[in-house]
Amino acid sequence: MSAIPSFADVPLTGPAGDKAPASPQGTAAAASANSVPVWDTPEHIAVKPLYTAEDLAGVDHLDTMPGLPPYVRGPYATMYALRPWTVRQYAGFSTATESNAFYRRNLAAGQMGLSIAFDLAT
Repeated sequence: MSAIPSFADVPLTGPAGDKAPASPQGTAAAASANSVPVWDTPEHIAVKPLYTAEDLAGVDHLDTMPGLPPYVRGPYATMYALRPWTVRQYAGFSTATESNAFYRRNLAAGQMGLSIAFDLAT
């Protein structure tokens, strides 16, 4: 069994490989000087190095609540606080009788959901 490595001496670097500023004020100074460029996520979303109140102008959904129209923060007021995720298993195989037994056995054992492929040969 290997020991957990210590990351205390690992230097922090930014997306471009430059040393990260030591403080938030350093980040603001770097951003105001435009020395840190906007970078793209793998989903092609542009990420600025610093966001300010000006970036929130025109964003009208910030005062919304979960469970209330326009539902941009989710359909339920408590969202998934009581049930954070669903354990699912992809299923659909063999004969209908064996598949049905598989579903019932897993649900009885605590499976919370099934992702069933009805278009596969069963």
